[in-house]
Amino acid sequence: MPTQLTFSLGASHRQWLTVRGGTNPFSATPGPLPQLVVPLEVRLTERDIEVQILSLAFDLKLGNTLIGRGDTGPYLHLRADNQYLPATTICPREALPYLFSAVPPEGRLNLTLAMKGLLRYRHSYQQGDARAQGLGEADTWHIESIGDQSVNELDVQVACSDWYEQVVSKLGIGSYLMIPLYLPSDLPTWQAALGHLDEAARALTLGDPPAVFGYCRAAIDALLGAKTQIFAAMPEGKKRDAINELTKQIGQYLHSGRHVVPNAGGEQAGEFPISQRDAAFVYNMTKLLLSQIHGLVFAS
Repeated sequence: MPTQLTFSLGASHRQWLTVRGGTNPFSATPGPLPQLVVPLEVRLTERDIEVQILSLAFDLKLGNTLIGRGDTGPYLHLRADNQYLPATTICPREALPYLFSAVPPEGRLNLTLAMKGLLRYRHSYQQGDARAQGLGEADTWHIESIGDQSVNELDVQVACSDWYEQVVSKLGIGSYLMIPLYLPSDLPTWQAALGHLDEAARALTLGDPPAVFGYCRAAIDALLGAKTQIFAAMPEGKKRDAINELTKQIGQYLHSGRHVVPNAGGEQAGEFPISQRDAAFVYNMTKLLLSQIHGLVFAS
């Protein structure tokens, strides 16, 4: 993948504009719409021509994963020396785990920007000047699109330490549950467990903590092999014993807290009262546990 993009104009075969990763630091802003800024540099390769970036849109990828989209422009005064071009992308919250848990090769992350946009240019080259060939009429603005006929992808690398200091810590990602979760919605044997988890989410939204506890316990109990053979497909050993014991302990905690007894008309049982915060904790814990169980059992 190229670390520098060059663009021709009109029917000219010359390269008039270059874009590459810049020397400025990355930056990021937290909030409801987290933003990540990839520093780029842009410059003209020839003088006596004006090129303006009217708009530039880009998809930001980490490996094969789309982690953000953004656009920038206009930039009306491009020069023949390097100029800072911040590529500001909005990162959806579901992309945040990938920013946090990326494992870079050899200590560096490789980001890819797929770009498309709209330029305009005008030149003042006299007739007969070789540089004017293919550019069209002099002293007239010409519109040029980029990215319509071919993909313009630019690689930008960043050191792992810089990535953490300039992006991860700025976004406050550590305050989120930072792990991509996968739950097998297409497997018939998991339908009952996932149905209970959906009901737990509904109860959490409705502010019914005992129901959340009850549905989360029911989700674990509905797993294939519950309550003693959930991990039967794993190789015997300390890892299987440990995750099996952890699952039992979580189930016991869910059962001990105030919970709705299944098929008992809303009757509640349990040894201690629970709050909405407790309910949110057990919902997230159960969802994380089910994702891990699926990964362990199906990787065996």
